[in-house]
Amino acid sequence: MKEIKPVNITPVEFEQQVKSWLKKSGRKLKSFYVNHREKLGGRSGDYELDILATIEIFNGADIYILIECNCHSNPIKRDEIMLVNRKLKETGAHKGLVFSTSGFQGGALDYASEHKIATVTVQDGKSNYHTRSEGSNIPSPSRVKTSKFIGWFTSGKSGSERHSVIDDDRIDPIATWLEDKEEE
Repeated sequence: MKEIKPVNITPVEFEQQVKSWLKKSGRKLKSFYVNHREKLGGRSGDYELDILATIEIFNGADIYILIECNCHSNPIKRDEIMLVNRKLKETGAHKGLVFSTSGFQGGALDYASEHKIATVTVQDGKSNYHTRSEGSNIPSPSRVKTSKFIGWFTSGKSGSERHSVIDDDRIDPIATWLEDKEEE
């Protein structure tokens, strides 16, 4: 993915947008809970998470999904994904998902892919409108409905990654990832 211009969003608005997408993505699951600023105990103490999603299975067994929301001006580095992986191991959580307002460096995408940590870059919704005019910055026409924010769900290693769009009406990439049994 090319260099990302960070979206203009407050950290609280960013976390609330992510929480909204997650809640919509888990609608088909029987017991799915999404909590903002939740604490989860680990071997070295408690971790305060931006968002914690819980899927209840087998009448009481919980699957934990750690969600980090990084509202930064620079792309996420490998070290930040390594910290998420460390939290996963410390808490015994099952999955990790990192949202960023500024994209991810190649090493971060590679590490996330290796450790089955999903990555999503959040952008202004109008950035999803493209024209054929090379090099022009044409705003979307009023007849074109755009979401306030979109996310680019990334899968695969740097250089061969695939991107799927997420918005308030299209949450399938997250829903599919949540239901993927191979990653657990």
